[in-house]
Amino acid sequence: MNRSVMHSSLLPMRTHKKVQQSPSGSFAGGLLWGMAFCCAGGFAAILLSALIAYLSPDPDALILPLGFGAMVLSCLLGGLGVGLKCDSALLPCSLLCGCIYVGLGLVLSLFFGSELRQALTLGLSLGAAFGIRAGLVVLFCAGAVLTRQIRAKLHAPVRRRR
Repeated sequence: MNRSVMHSSLLPMRTHKKVQQSPSGSFAGGLLWGMAFCCAGGFAAILLSALIAYLSPDPDALILPLGFGAMVLSCLLGGLGVGLKCDSALLPCSLLCGCIYVGLGLVLSLFFGSELRQALTLGLSLGAAFGIRAGLVVLFCAGAVLTRQIRAKLHAPVRRRR
């Protein structure tokens, strides 16, 4: 028997397995997608709100409801981005993403004067403004959970009736 020729079963085999990442992504990917969806959705909602206010006869009366609607829509879309990408820790990822969103709004209000501060508090008391911000974080979580549930229903096996 010739020892210089090796049979294919005598080749060294790999003993370690590759770590498979989930197709949905990681915690950091969920954060990035959530903030990207939130920013893009907020930008589109603000443009749509500006167009609606511009076309109305009294735009000053519509600024507050349209601005609040744009905030709500951007939070739901941010939750959608988290739900699409984050697989392992959906709730902590959406909570952190919502807190980053609210924190950025608060930091921007400190840098851009009292007009923006007044607009971000919606002319309400401190407790009511805090409740609205907490509601925005909850909307992030709701968007993520709804996205997860919709994905589960879309990917569920179809049962046929007999």
